[in-house]
Amino acid sequence: MSFFNKFNDTDKINLFLGDFLVKQAGYPTRRELARLLMKDMKENIKGYIRDENSLFQVSQVYLDGVVSSRSSLLRKIKNLYETNRETSELLNIFSESDKINAVFSTDYDIVLDDINSNKLVKILPTDENICATSNGEIKHYKVLGDVNRYEKILLSIQDFRKLNVLDFYKNFFKNMREDIKNYPTLILGLDLNNSDLIDMLDSILSGVEKRDVIFAVSNSNVLKTKTIEKLNELGIKLLPHTEEEFFKELKSYLCSKQLEESELQEAYVGKKLFR
Repeated sequence: MSFFNKFNDTDKINLFLGDFLVKQAGYPTRRELARLLMKDMKENIKGYIRDENSLFQVSQVYLDGVVSSRSSLLRKIKNLYETNRETSELLNIFSESDKINAVFSTDYDIVLDDINSNKLVKILPTDENICATSNGEIKHYKVLGDVNRYEKILLSIQDFRKLNVLDFYKNFFKNMREDIKNYPTLILGLDLNNSDLIDMLDSILSGVEKRDVIFAVSNSNVLKTKTIEKLNELGIKLLPHTEEEFFKELKSYLCSKQLEESELQEAYVGKKLFR
């Protein structure tokens, strides 16, 4: 039985893409970006990094110990996205399906918007006014900005703190939470070892009433009890699928196609990591 049998054929969903989209498109994940920045650091500078998986932390140390100019760091990040990447079948779903209400992205690429420019309405945290959608358009929340306006992307610990406390960003968060309250949300590409992503989910979902409508799929293992506790606290239910096999079911649901029984069985590999 497919996971999506719990939904009606007309039900809309939200997609929180995590690292899933960038991996499909061939761009570096947040952890890979952190590794690339660390290559420019001397060993004594690296010692100030408490979590090497956190791009927020690595970027902050890079600013404090390698370059004094924020613009230099932002240009370096932008350059990493200059190479054209191959597209994947995932990107076509957004123009084919009418079952997606909103997409949430935490990376800086623009590939999804370029390919689906007539379907997606991009919403940035720096937008003074939130664009309205119509005629089946999909909201695309770029939680940390993107390289099209690279000078305004949110990259360091200091940036993330501002995102959480400044009144300027409250309307952005309000709109995201409203969509999460109204539609089931599926999280693809949940890196359980990436504290940045867990912190972002905490910031977004902390104002959302707990309901059984937030599900996550991850190819990584839970290593920290703290991570398990946080997911439970936020009401996120981890599903026993790999990302690749779950995507088969997701595509079938979004495009209203039936999967063969053998394909459904493939989707239910692994086991629950926590209850």
